[in-house]
Amino acid sequence: MSKKPIGIFDSGVGGLTIASEIKKIMPRENFIYFGDTQHNPYGPRPLSQVRCYVDFISRYLIEERECKGIVIACNTAAIAGKEIVREKYDIPVLGPVGAGARAAVQETRNGRIGVVATEGTIKSGAYREAILDIDDTMKVFGVMAPRFVTLVESGEFSSERVREIAGEYLQELLDADVDTLILGCTHYPYLTEAIKEVVGEDVAVVFPGEAIALELKEKIEERGEAAPSDQEGEGEFLVSDLESLSPAFLEIGPQTLGLGELSFSESDLFHRPKTIVLGVIGADVHAVGNRILEYALDEAGFKVINIGVMASQQEFIDAAIETGAGAILVSSLYGHGEMDCRGLREKCVEMGLEEMLLYVGGNLVIGKQSWPAVREKFKDMGFDRVYPPGTTPEEAINDLRRDLYCGN
Repeated sequence: MSKKPIGIFDSGVGGLTIASEIKKIMPRENFIYFGDTQHNPYGPRPLSQVRCYVDFISRYLIEERECKGIVIACNTAAIAGKEIVREKYDIPVLGPVGAGARAAVQETRNGRIGVVATEGTIKSGAYREAILDIDDTMKVFGVMAPRFVTLVESGEFSSERVREIAGEYLQELLDADVDTLILGCTHYPYLTEAIKEVVGEDVAVVFPGEAIALELKEKIEERGEAAPSDQEGEGEFLVSDLESLSPAFLEIGPQTLGLGELSFSESDLFHRPKTIVLGVIGADVHAVGNRILEYALDEAGFKVINIGVMASQQEFIDAAIETGAGAILVSSLYGHGEMDCRGLREKCVEMGLEEMLLYVGGNLVIGKQSWPAVREKFKDMGFDRVYPPGTTPEEAINDLRRDLYCGN
Protein backbone atom coordinates (compact mmCIF):
# COMPACT_ATOMS: atom_id res chain seq x y z
CA MET A 1 0.00 0.00 0.00
CA SER A 2 1.05 3.58 -0.55
CA LYS A 3 -0.45 6.90 0.46
CA LYS A 4 1.64 8.72 -2.13
CA PRO A 5 -0.39 10.71 -4.66
CA ILE A 6 -0.87 10.26 -8.39
CA GLY A 7 0.33 13.15 -10.55
CA ILE A 8 -1.76 14.38 -13.48
CA PHE A 9 -0.70 17.28 -15.66
CA ASP A 10 -1.93 19.09 -18.71
CA SER A 11 -1.34 22.29 -20.63
CA GLY A 12 -4.39 23.78 -18.93
CA VAL A 13 -7.74 22.61 -17.58
CA GLY A 14 -8.33 19.98 -20.25
CA GLY A 15 -6.72 17.22 -18.22
CA LEU A 16 -9.52 17.48 -15.67
CA THR A 17 -11.47 15.27 -18.09
CA ILE A 18 -8.99 12.48 -17.27
CA ALA A 19 -8.73 13.45 -13.60
CA SER A 20 -12.48 12.97 -13.25
CA GLU A 21 -12.21 9.41 -14.64
CA ILE A 22 -9.35 8.60 -12.27
CA LYS A 23 -11.39 9.93 -9.34
CA LYS A 24 -14.35 7.71 -10.34
CA ILE A 25 -12.31 4.54 -10.82
CA MET A 26 -9.74 5.10 -8.04
CA PRO A 27 -11.72 7.02 -5.38
CA ARG A 28 -9.29 6.23 -2.54
CA GLU A 29 -6.25 7.65 -4.32
CA ASN A 30 -4.89 11.11 -3.60
CA PHE A 31 -3.88 13.03 -6.69
CA ILE A 32 -2.18 16.29 -7.64
CA TYR A 33 -3.42 18.04 -10.77
CA PHE A 34 -1.08 20.54 -12.45
CA GLY A 35 -2.39 22.73 -15.26
CA ASP A 36 0.31 24.68 -17.06
CA THR A 37 -1.94 27.65 -17.80
CA GLN A 38 1.08 29.94 -18.14
CA HIS A 39 2.14 28.19 -21.35
CA ASN A 40 -1.23 27.01 -22.67
CA PRO A 41 -1.80 26.01 -25.44
CA TYR A 42 0.97 23.49 -26.12
CA GLY A 43 -0.33 22.53 -29.56
CA PRO A 44 1.32 25.29 -31.65
CA ARG A 45 4.64 25.15 -29.74
CA PRO A 46 7.74 23.28 -30.98
CA LEU A 47 7.87 19.76 -29.56
CA SER A 48 11.35 20.47 -28.18
CA GLN A 49 9.89 23.24 -26.01
CA VAL A 50 6.96 21.11 -24.90
CA ARG A 51 9.43 18.33 -24.05
CA CYS A 52 11.16 20.78 -21.71
CA TYR A 53 7.88 21.58 -19.95
CA VAL A 54 7.15 17.85 -19.58
CA ASP A 55 10.54 17.19 -18.04
CA PHE A 56 10.26 20.19 -15.71
CA ILE A 57 6.76 19.41 -14.43
CA SER A 58 7.40 15.66 -14.16
CA ARG A 59 10.53 16.28 -12.11
CA TYR A 60 8.50 18.46 -9.74
CA LEU A 61 5.69 15.93 -9.35
CA ILE A 62 7.96 12.92 -8.94
CA GLU A 63 10.99 14.26 -7.08
CA GLU A 64 9.40 16.96 -4.94
CA ARG A 65 5.84 15.71 -4.50
CA GLU A 66 6.75 11.99 -4.55
CA CYS A 67 4.02 10.91 -6.96
CA LYS A 68 3.83 7.14 -7.47
CA GLY A 69 2.42 7.40 -10.98
CA ILE A 70 2.14 10.07 -13.66
CA VAL A 71 -0.53 10.72 -16.26
CA ILE A 72 0.56 13.13 -18.99
CA ALA A 73 -2.98 14.07 -19.94
CA CYS A 74 -2.13 16.49 -22.75
CA ASN A 75 -1.71 14.61 -26.05
CA THR A 76 0.98 16.96 -27.37
CA ALA A 77 2.92 16.72 -24.10
CA ALA A 78 2.69 12.92 -24.03
CA ILE A 79 3.91 12.68 -27.62
CA ALA A 80 6.80 15.04 -26.89
CA GLY A 81 8.04 13.69 -23.58
CA LYS A 82 6.37 10.55 -22.23
CA GLU A 83 9.18 8.17 -23.22
CA ILE A 84 11.82 10.48 -21.72
CA VAL A 85 10.00 10.48 -18.38
CA ARG A 86 9.62 6.70 -18.52
CA GLU A 87 13.35 6.29 -19.05
CA LYS A 88 14.20 8.51 -16.06
CA TYR A 89 11.77 7.16 -13.45
CA ASP A 90 10.69 3.69 -12.38
CA ILE A 91 7.00 4.48 -11.96
CA PRO A 92 3.96 4.11 -14.24
CA VAL A 93 3.87 6.94 -16.82
CA LEU A 94 0.78 7.01 -19.03
CA GLY A 95 -0.48 9.11 -21.92
CA PRO A 96 -3.67 9.13 -24.01
CA VAL A 97 -2.49 8.17 -27.52
CA GLY A 98 -2.19 4.39 -27.14
CA ALA A 99 -5.45 4.08 -25.23
CA GLY A 100 -7.29 6.24 -27.76
CA ALA A 101 -5.94 4.27 -30.70
CA ARG A 102 -6.95 0.93 -29.18
CA ALA A 103 -10.45 2.16 -28.37
CA ALA A 104 -10.95 3.53 -31.90
CA VAL A 105 -9.81 0.33 -33.62
CA GLN A 106 -12.22 -1.69 -31.46
CA GLU A 107 -15.07 0.73 -32.19
CA THR A 108 -14.83 1.26 -35.96
CA ARG A 109 -16.99 -0.74 -38.33
CA ASN A 110 -15.72 0.52 -41.69
CA GLY A 111 -12.04 0.96 -40.81
CA ARG A 112 -12.10 4.74 -41.35
CA ILE A 113 -11.04 6.66 -38.23
CA GLY A 114 -10.94 10.43 -37.77
CA VAL A 115 -8.71 12.29 -35.31
CA VAL A 116 -9.45 15.85 -34.24
CA ALA A 117 -6.58 17.35 -32.25
CA THR A 118 -4.17 20.25 -31.86
CA GLU A 119 -1.52 21.21 -34.38
CA GLY A 120 1.31 19.49 -32.52
CA THR A 121 -0.58 16.21 -32.17
CA ILE A 122 -1.73 16.07 -35.79
CA LYS A 123 1.67 17.02 -37.21
CA SER A 124 3.39 14.37 -35.09
CA GLY A 125 1.38 11.59 -36.76
CA ALA A 126 1.29 9.78 -33.41
CA TYR A 127 -2.33 8.61 -33.63
CA ARG A 128 -1.90 7.42 -37.20
CA GLU A 129 1.19 5.45 -36.22
CA ALA A 130 -0.45 3.96 -33.12
CA ILE A 131 -3.58 2.92 -35.05
CA LEU A 132 -1.63 1.37 -37.93
CA ASP A 133 0.57 -0.51 -35.46
CA ILE A 134 -2.61 -2.19 -34.19
CA ASP A 135 -4.18 -2.77 -37.61
CA ASP A 136 -2.44 -1.63 -40.78
CA THR A 137 -5.65 -1.88 -42.82
CA MET A 138 -7.13 1.15 -41.05
CA LYS A 139 -7.53 4.49 -42.84
CA VAL A 140 -6.76 7.46 -40.62
CA PHE A 141 -7.76 11.08 -41.26
CA GLY A 142 -6.76 14.02 -39.09
CA VAL A 143 -7.81 17.66 -38.70
CA MET A 144 -6.47 20.41 -36.47
CA ALA A 145 -8.94 22.25 -34.23
CA PRO A 146 -6.93 24.92 -32.37
CA ARG A 147 -9.93 27.09 -31.48
CA PHE A 148 -11.50 24.27 -29.46
CA VAL A 149 -8.92 24.81 -26.71
CA THR A 150 -9.66 28.53 -26.54
CA LEU A 151 -13.39 27.86 -26.30
CA VAL A 152 -12.97 25.42 -23.42
CA GLU A 153 -10.50 27.56 -21.47
CA SER A 154 -13.00 30.43 -21.69
CA GLY A 155 -15.87 28.25 -20.47
CA GLU A 156 -17.82 28.18 -23.75
CA PHE A 157 -18.99 24.58 -24.28
CA SER A 158 -22.28 24.41 -26.16
CA SER A 159 -23.13 27.72 -27.77
CA GLU A 160 -24.18 28.17 -31.37
CA ARG A 161 -20.68 29.50 -32.06
CA VAL A 162 -19.19 26.25 -30.75
CA ARG A 163 -21.41 24.24 -33.11
CA GLU A 164 -20.47 26.45 -36.07
CA ILE A 165 -16.76 26.09 -35.38
CA ALA A 166 -17.13 22.33 -34.85
CA GLY A 167 -18.93 22.08 -38.18
CA GLU A 168 -16.09 23.91 -39.95
CA TYR A 169 -13.46 21.62 -38.49
CA LEU A 170 -15.26 18.29 -38.76
CA GLN A 171 -16.81 18.51 -42.22
CA GLU A 172 -13.57 17.26 -43.77
CA LEU A 173 -13.76 14.09 -41.67
CA LEU A 174 -17.42 13.55 -42.48
CA ASP A 175 -16.57 13.90 -46.18
CA ALA A 176 -13.97 11.14 -45.65
CA ASP A 177 -16.78 8.86 -44.36
CA VAL A 178 -15.24 8.18 -40.94
CA ASP A 179 -17.42 6.21 -38.56
CA THR A 180 -15.23 6.76 -35.49
CA LEU A 181 -13.84 10.03 -34.18
CA ILE A 182 -11.01 10.29 -31.63
CA LEU A 183 -11.02 13.41 -29.48
CA GLY A 184 -7.25 13.82 -29.51
CA CYS A 185 -7.03 16.59 -26.93
CA THR A 186 -8.13 16.53 -23.29
CA HIS A 187 -9.99 19.82 -23.76
CA TYR A 188 -12.31 18.47 -26.42
CA PRO A 189 -14.60 16.24 -24.27
CA TYR A 190 -16.11 19.42 -22.81
CA LEU A 191 -17.48 20.01 -26.32
CA THR A 192 -18.84 16.47 -26.75
CA GLU A 193 -22.47 17.57 -26.97
CA ALA A 194 -21.77 20.02 -29.80
CA ILE A 195 -19.43 17.60 -31.57
CA LYS A 196 -22.02 14.79 -31.48
CA GLU A 197 -24.64 17.13 -32.91
CA VAL A 198 -22.33 17.85 -35.84
CA VAL A 199 -21.15 14.31 -36.61
CA GLY A 200 -24.45 12.54 -35.95
CA GLU A 201 -25.30 9.32 -34.19
CA ASP A 202 -23.64 7.11 -36.83
CA VAL A 203 -20.17 8.32 -35.80
CA ALA A 204 -18.76 6.93 -32.54
CA VAL A 205 -16.93 9.56 -30.49
CA VAL A 206 -13.96 8.15 -28.57
CA PHE A 207 -12.09 9.68 -25.63
CA PRO A 208 -9.60 7.48 -23.76
CA GLY A 209 -10.05 8.90 -20.24
CA GLU A 210 -11.67 5.79 -18.75
CA ALA A 211 -9.17 3.46 -20.43
CA ILE A 212 -6.25 5.45 -18.98
CA ALA A 213 -7.74 5.33 -15.49
CA LEU A 214 -8.26 1.56 -15.70
CA GLU A 215 -4.72 1.00 -16.97
CA LEU A 216 -3.27 3.18 -14.21
CA LYS A 217 -5.26 1.32 -11.56
CA GLU A 218 -3.95 -2.01 -12.85
CA LYS A 219 -0.33 -0.86 -12.92
CA ILE A 220 -0.42 0.63 -9.42
CA GLU A 221 -2.06 -2.49 -8.00
CA GLU A 222 0.55 -4.69 -9.70
CA ARG A 223 3.24 -2.74 -7.87
CA GLY A 224 1.45 -3.14 -4.54
CA GLU A 225 1.06 0.64 -4.22
CA ALA A 226 -2.71 1.07 -4.09
CA ALA A 227 -4.06 3.44 -1.45
CA PRO A 228 -5.16 2.00 1.92
CA SER A 229 -8.75 0.78 1.88
CA ASP A 230 -9.74 3.26 4.61
CA GLN A 231 -8.29 6.28 2.80
CA GLU A 232 -10.65 8.82 1.27
CA GLY A 233 -8.90 10.23 -1.77
CA GLU A 234 -8.34 13.95 -2.05
CA GLY A 235 -7.30 16.15 -4.97
CA GLU A 236 -4.96 19.12 -5.02
CA PHE A 237 -5.39 21.44 -8.00
CA LEU A 238 -2.49 23.61 -9.12
CA VAL A 239 -1.94 25.92 -12.08
CA SER A 240 1.13 27.81 -13.20
CA ASP A 241 -0.81 31.06 -13.73
CA LEU A 242 -3.97 31.62 -11.73
CA GLU A 243 -4.97 34.74 -13.66
CA SER A 244 -5.25 32.69 -16.85
CA LEU A 245 -8.12 30.65 -15.39
CA SER A 246 -11.42 31.82 -16.84
CA PRO A 247 -14.14 32.60 -14.24
CA ALA A 248 -16.64 31.25 -16.76
CA PHE A 249 -14.80 27.93 -16.88
CA LEU A 250 -14.52 27.73 -13.10
CA GLU A 251 -18.26 28.26 -12.83
CA ILE A 252 -19.33 25.40 -15.09
CA GLY A 253 -16.30 23.30 -16.13
CA PRO A 254 -15.67 21.16 -13.04
CA GLN A 255 -19.40 20.65 -12.47
CA THR A 256 -19.72 19.39 -16.05
CA LEU A 257 -17.30 16.60 -15.12
CA GLY A 258 -18.92 15.83 -11.77
CA LEU A 259 -15.97 17.23 -9.82
CA GLY A 260 -18.02 19.83 -7.97
CA GLU A 261 -16.56 23.18 -7.01
CA LEU A 262 -12.77 23.20 -7.22
CA SER A 263 -10.23 25.45 -5.57
CA PHE A 264 -7.10 26.11 -7.64
CA SER A 265 -3.81 27.37 -6.22
CA GLU A 266 -0.97 28.94 -8.17
CA SER A 267 2.24 26.92 -8.11
CA ASP A 268 5.53 28.79 -7.93
CA LEU A 269 7.21 26.17 -10.12
CA PHE A 270 7.86 28.49 -13.07
CA HIS A 271 8.48 31.50 -10.85
CA ARG A 272 11.19 30.24 -8.52
CA PRO A 273 14.48 32.16 -8.51
CA LYS A 274 17.14 30.25 -10.42
CA THR A 275 20.68 30.11 -9.12
CA ILE A 276 23.47 31.18 -11.46
CA VAL A 277 27.19 30.67 -10.83
CA LEU A 278 29.16 33.59 -12.24
CA GLY A 279 32.89 34.17 -12.45
CA VAL A 280 36.00 35.07 -14.46
CA ILE A 281 38.03 32.01 -15.40
CA GLY A 282 41.77 31.37 -15.48
CA ALA A 283 44.36 34.07 -14.72
CA ASP A 284 41.98 36.82 -15.81
CA VAL A 285 41.55 39.64 -13.25
CA HIS A 286 38.93 41.76 -15.06
CA ALA A 287 36.39 42.31 -12.27
CA VAL A 288 34.31 45.32 -13.34
CA GLY A 289 32.28 43.59 -16.05
CA ASN A 290 31.71 40.66 -13.71
CA ARG A 291 30.19 42.96 -11.09
CA ILE A 292 27.99 44.67 -13.69
CA LEU A 293 26.68 41.29 -14.83
CA GLU A 294 26.08 40.22 -11.23
CA TYR A 295 24.01 43.34 -10.60
CA ALA A 296 21.97 42.88 -13.79
CA LEU A 297 21.25 39.22 -13.04
CA ASP A 298 20.26 40.02 -9.47
CA GLU A 299 17.89 42.77 -10.66
CA ALA A 300 16.36 40.29 -13.13
CA GLY A 301 15.41 38.00 -10.24
CA PHE A 302 18.15 35.39 -10.40
CA LYS A 303 20.07 34.22 -7.36
CA VAL A 304 23.71 34.93 -8.22
CA ILE A 305 26.74 33.15 -6.80
CA ASN A 306 29.72 35.27 -7.88
CA ILE A 307 32.96 33.39 -7.33
CA GLY A 308 35.01 36.36 -8.54
CA VAL A 309 38.12 36.47 -10.72
CA MET A 310 40.92 33.99 -11.38
CA ALA A 311 38.50 31.10 -10.85
CA SER A 312 39.29 27.51 -11.81
CA GLN A 313 36.95 25.09 -13.54
CA GLN A 314 36.66 23.12 -10.31
CA GLU A 315 35.57 26.21 -8.39
CA PHE A 316 32.74 26.80 -10.86
CA ILE A 317 31.65 23.17 -10.54
CA ASP A 318 31.91 23.07 -6.74
CA ALA A 319 29.80 26.23 -6.44
CA ALA A 320 27.18 24.81 -8.82
CA ILE A 321 26.91 21.57 -6.85
CA GLU A 322 26.80 23.31 -3.47
CA THR A 323 24.04 25.74 -4.50
CA GLY A 324 22.05 23.57 -6.91
CA ALA A 325 22.67 26.05 -9.70
CA GLY A 326 20.97 25.78 -13.06
CA ALA A 327 23.63 27.56 -15.10
CA ILE A 328 27.32 28.52 -15.08
CA LEU A 329 28.30 31.82 -16.69
CA VAL A 330 32.00 32.07 -17.55
CA SER A 331 33.68 35.37 -18.45
CA SER A 332 37.07 35.50 -20.13
CA LEU A 333 38.46 38.84 -21.25
CA TYR A 334 42.18 38.30 -21.69
CA GLY A 335 42.17 36.10 -24.77
CA HIS A 336 42.92 32.70 -23.26
CA GLY A 337 39.36 31.46 -22.97
CA GLU A 338 39.85 28.47 -25.22
CA MET A 339 42.67 27.11 -23.05
CA ASP A 340 40.90 27.88 -19.76
CA CYS A 341 37.49 26.52 -20.79
CA ARG A 342 38.45 23.35 -22.64
CA GLY A 343 37.23 20.30 -20.73
CA LEU A 344 34.68 22.12 -18.55
CA ARG A 345 31.73 20.26 -20.08
CA GLU A 346 33.47 16.92 -19.56
CA LYS A 347 34.16 17.78 -15.91
CA CYS A 348 30.51 18.73 -15.42
CA VAL A 349 29.46 15.35 -16.77
CA GLU A 350 31.95 13.56 -14.49
CA MET A 351 30.47 15.37 -11.48
CA GLY A 352 26.87 14.51 -12.38
CA LEU A 353 26.00 17.88 -13.93
CA GLU A 354 25.09 16.55 -17.37
CA GLU A 355 22.23 19.02 -17.79
CA MET A 356 24.11 22.08 -16.54
CA LEU A 357 23.75 25.11 -18.81
CA LEU A 358 27.14 26.53 -19.77
CA TYR A 359 27.42 30.11 -21.02
CA VAL A 360 30.66 31.83 -21.98
CA GLY A 361 31.45 35.31 -23.26
CA GLY A 362 34.11 37.97 -23.74
CA ASN A 363 37.39 38.24 -25.60
CA LEU A 364 37.74 34.50 -25.89
CA VAL A 365 40.71 34.14 -28.26
CA ILE A 366 43.90 35.96 -29.15
CA GLY A 367 44.22 37.53 -32.57
CA LYS A 368 41.71 38.22 -35.29
CA GLN A 369 39.46 35.23 -35.83
CA SER A 370 36.00 35.28 -37.36
CA TRP A 371 33.29 35.28 -34.73
CA PRO A 372 31.28 32.43 -36.33
CA ALA A 373 34.41 30.23 -36.17
CA VAL A 374 35.02 31.16 -32.53
CA ARG A 375 31.39 30.48 -31.63
CA GLU A 376 31.46 27.05 -33.29
CA LYS A 377 34.71 26.22 -31.53
CA PHE A 378 33.18 26.85 -28.10
CA LYS A 379 29.94 25.13 -29.07
CA ASP A 380 32.03 22.07 -29.94
CA MET A 381 33.53 22.34 -26.46
CA GLY A 382 30.05 21.91 -24.99
CA PHE A 383 28.92 25.47 -24.30
CA ASP A 384 25.22 26.14 -24.79
CA ARG A 385 25.57 29.88 -25.41
CA VAL A 386 28.63 31.80 -26.65
CA TYR A 387 28.71 35.61 -26.64
CA PRO A 388 31.04 38.04 -28.41
CA PRO A 389 32.57 41.14 -26.81
CA GLY A 390 30.01 43.89 -26.31
CA THR A 391 27.06 41.60 -25.61
CA THR A 392 24.57 43.30 -23.28
CA PRO A 393 23.55 41.65 -19.99
CA GLU A 394 19.94 41.77 -21.23
CA GLU A 395 20.72 39.34 -24.05
CA ALA A 396 22.16 36.77 -21.64
CA ILE A 397 19.27 37.33 -19.22
CA ASN A 398 16.68 36.69 -21.94
CA ASP A 399 18.50 33.51 -22.98
CA LEU A 400 18.64 32.31 -19.37
CA ARG A 401 14.91 32.82 -18.99
CA ARG A 402 14.27 30.83 -22.15
CA ASP A 403 16.69 28.04 -21.27
CA LEU A 404 15.91 27.72 -17.55
CA TYR A 405 12.15 28.09 -17.72
CA CYS A 406 11.61 26.34 -21.06
CA GLY A 407 10.67 29.50 -22.93
CA ASN A 408 7.72 31.84 -22.73
